[in-house]
Amino acid sequence: MIKHRVIVVPGLGDEGRQLEWLIKHWKRYGLVPVVYRVGWRDKGSSFHPRLARLIRLIDRYSKRGERVSLVGLSAGGSAVINAFVRRRRIIHKVITVCSRLQRGQERGFRSFTTRTASSAAFAQFVALCEYRVQKLSTADRKKIMTVRAGFGDELVPGNTSAIDGAYNITVPSVEHVVSIAAALTIFSRPLIAFLHSEQSA
Repeated sequence: MIKHRVIVVPGLGDEGRQLEWLIKHWKRYGLVPVVYRVGWRDKGSSFHPRLARLIRLIDRYSKRGERVSLVGLSAGGSAVINAFVRRRRIIHKVITVCSRLQRGQERGFRSFTTRTASSAAFAQFVALCEYRVQKLSTADRKKIMTVRAGFGDELVPGNTSAIDGAYNITVPSVEHVVSIAAALTIFSRPLIAFLHSEQSA
């Protein structure tokens, strides 16, 4: 049986142990999750080395004969979409959870400028993601699921987290962190089913 590796990219907090605990039950469904921390606030502003490291990890698992899927949480969503564009032929499925995938028009607390102030790399990932999504084919978009809070996200506006032509769903939850945790645990069934699906959604 081919091993199905799921690379999970956390948000700006670069969560590790807590995230591993939240997704450990995915193993019961034949998935092998591994957390990849981008280092959003590490010294150096360029996103290029961060994206290159993620792509090398994808290539490493693929060369082993493993099936590779990506899951991006919050800021991690823009990272996995950019990686998918570069490796769309070998990546099986992509899921973003409560992720800003475009800059949007909001002002104030939820504006693009405010939310990316702590990480220049995040700002660059989002801007590039917004541009590259426009280049995706219909078939590419069907390999993507986006998940957002059904009752509001105080950090990520809903209109910045969906992709036309992708499988866009909501979880019956409110608040950013709570909705991410809910999507990975009590509402994880649609995500797991999507990762396992052979045909485009």
